[in-house]
Amino acid sequence: MNATPTWRRSKLLTIGWQDAGLMLDALASAVRGAGFAPTVIAGIARGGLPPAVALSNLLGVTGFRILGIPRNSGNGRYSERGEARLDYVVPEGSLAGERVLIVDDIMGDGGTMALAERTVRGLGAAEVRSAVVVRNVGSRSLPDFFAVEVDDWTVFPWEEQPDEGRTTGALRAGVPRGAGR
Repeated sequence: MNATPTWRRSKLLTIGWQDAGLMLDALASAVRGAGFAPTVIAGIARGGLPPAVALSNLLGVTGFRILGIPRNSGNGRYSERGEARLDYVVPEGSLAGERVLIVDDIMGDGGTMALAERTVRGLGAAEVRSAVVVRNVGSRSLPDFFAVEVDDWTVFPWEEQPDEGRTTGALRAGVPRGAGR
């Protein structure tokens, strides 16, 4: 566990479908604006699969991989997190020469994305970039692209929606950093 917890458990940001769509449009624009043209989208299962599929459609990328990297102990709000571990890559096989965009819904502490990047590079990818819908301000790393930053727990529209505790005050717009690479 981190000395400083990633989740303060005091705010809850609930993102609806319309806002998620706007965030994904912004991510696709940022990827295009950076001049990065992925040939493969790699979605991190499970939460990263909805945004990965959306970005593959928005960017016109047909190559797709799924990286099974479980972290949370359950589906509940504020569930405990373990160390990132790779369970599977589907389909298996080389990514030699491919330009891969790894996509997840949220970057909490950065551990999941770090493992995903090592995995994709280990499969021979020529170029690797990362994109997340939400980056927690407590993360130890910075993705190449993110839509917003938050300072606490986020619930996405593809997850169970809570009835209480909605806030939008914790949002900060993301800035792509991949343009200079």
